[in-house]
Amino acid sequence: MNDKNQRDGLQEIIDSALEAMGAMGKDGPILEKVNLAEFGRRTGLTRSKCRTLQKKGFVAAPHGRCGLRAKTTALTGYTDVIDELLRAGVTNSSVIYERLCERGYTHGLTVVKDYIAAHKELVPLKRALAAQTPNRGRRYSTEPGDFFQMDWGFVNILNALGEMVRIACFSMICHHCGVAFIEFSPTPARRTSLSA
Repeated sequence: MNDKNQRDGLQEIIDSALEAMGAMGKDGPILEKVNLAEFGRRTGLTRSKCRTLQKKGFVAAPHGRCGLRAKTTALTGYTDVIDELLRAGVTNSSVIYERLCERGYTHGLTVVKDYIAAHKELVPLKRALAAQTPNRGRRYSTEPGDFFQMDWGFVNILNALGEMVRIACFSMICHHCGVAFIEFSPTPARRTSLSA
């Protein structure tokens, strides 16, 4: 969740607590009517946070250092090594950490993991997608009633007594319209040849 969403959620909590306390006017909160102890109980915020919000007019603002970046970090001087390994397809953080330690890195593994997660775009694709090929098979169709494909199979089911029973399954597909017919039978029919 990003910082803006957290502030918006906090602002909703603040506004609903102030409304429940009757401290909201048409122009905003009436600061004289706000009891900080009651406000803290309703919002779950600490007394010092409630005082800070009261000074700011009960507006949830971002932290003063939000968005600032340090000029030097634990990985300063080592990012080129990590980038090179990521471009070579090495994504295992332990392997990258060992390579950095060989070059004098003295900080922790978590910083390396966070950097890898933030720079996944450097990792090449594992395999190139195959070019689109046309469909090599065609659906076999005939005139209505001309040709059917049939087969027998067996399935296990539970009968009314709770026993496992094996029954036969007959399936038939029409090659004209593709409609399937399936029938279950307690005993398989004998296979007979249909000679003309």
